Amino acid sequence: MAEGSSLLKNGNKVLIDNQPYLILENEFVNPGKGQAFTRIKIKNLLNSKVLEKTVKIGETLQEADVLNTKMQFLYKESNSLYFMNLESYEQMSVDEQIIKDKSCWLKDGDECDVTIWNDNIIQIELPKFVTFTIESTVDAIKGD
Repeated sequence: MAEGSSLLKNGNKVLIDNQPYLILENEFVNPGKGQAFTRIKIKNLLNSKVLEKTVKIGETLQEADVLNTKMQFLYKESNSLYFMNLESYEQMSVDEQIIKDKSCWLKDGDECDVTIWNDNIIQIELPKFVTFTIESTVDAIKGD
């Protein structure tokens, strides 16, 4: 679905060069001489790079078919993380590298906000608070 300048609002997701981007900022510029344009700051949802782009009036952009949903973390197997959609109970796997070194904070059963594009998980937002049980500690020494 191609859209015009109405799509250029903060928080919207658009396809540019066949990659999904999130619009962070937009500024409409109407110079005294020349054609008006919109300057946007966008974040690539695949690699998190931020860049600026100028969009001319009349230029069409396509809305990115990106789905944000809650999924439950099931388990980790080798380098893959497995999640279940809480509505459809569909299971999806993703490479552990997508959240880098934060996978140690995931517990079985945690609910995460997940971004899906082209039937692949592209982003995982970990829970803000996690509860762990302390199994053992070193005895405290007076003065510590």
